[in-house]
Amino acid sequence: MSSLFLHGFTGSPASFARLPIAEGSLVPALAGHLDAPISNSFWDEVDRLAALGSSCKQLFGYSLGGRLALGILTRHPHRFEHAVLVSGHPGLQTAEERQLRRASDQRYVRLLRDQGLAAFVSAWESEPLWATQRALEAELLSAQRRERLSHDPERLALSLLHQGLAEMPDLRPLLARIRCAVTVLVGERDEKFTALGNELCRIIPGAQLTIAPGAGHNLLLESPQLCAAHLLEGKPS
Repeated sequence: MSSLFLHGFTGSPASFARLPIAEGSLVPALAGHLDAPISNSFWDEVDRLAALGSSCKQLFGYSLGGRLALGILTRHPHRFEHAVLVSGHPGLQTAEERQLRRASDQRYVRLLRDQGLAAFVSAWESEPLWATQRALEAELLSAQRRERLSHDPERLALSLLHQGLAEMPDLRPLLARIRCAVTVLVGERDEKFTALGNELCRIIPGAQLTIAPGAGHNLLLESPQLCAAHLLEGKPS
């Protein structure tokens, strides 16, 4: 089944190197990554990506890509037959949460603009979110770092400013309109996103949750076999 693949923040099409890519699939760079055009808002990027994927029957989104995938599904509820959402977030609910996240993102924007890409990547890789990756093979982590270092610091800063979590609307009121089959994948050791995954499955009609044993946030690295299995099936198990 042809798919539209959406990578995470600091990722790229290379993020899906360990997954089977069916003929006719599209793997674009997201706004602010590599040479992709800059989108000035969350919804602008949703609309740009939705237009790219008109021939695809399946939607696969990881992290930032998962948030954008949720936006596509709410805006185009009949467009896809199946969606796989990996470590997806439906959006922040309170002004206080949004203010705190915006302040955090602004610190990374300043780091990108004042100290450059290498300093930013080192700080980003020290986030607790990635602690579960320490047991992975060194070459996998080196390849991920090279991928992160392939970007332009100003363009990444613009991605945070326009598509960061603080700039994303709370999609919860819109999720019930989704009509395609939805599989939500989360890592067992990623407690925050396991809770969010359960919440998504309570709201999205018929959505099913699968938890990757022993894995954290980035299932593309930590549990690619699970991601691949759901792509090969083309429907929730």
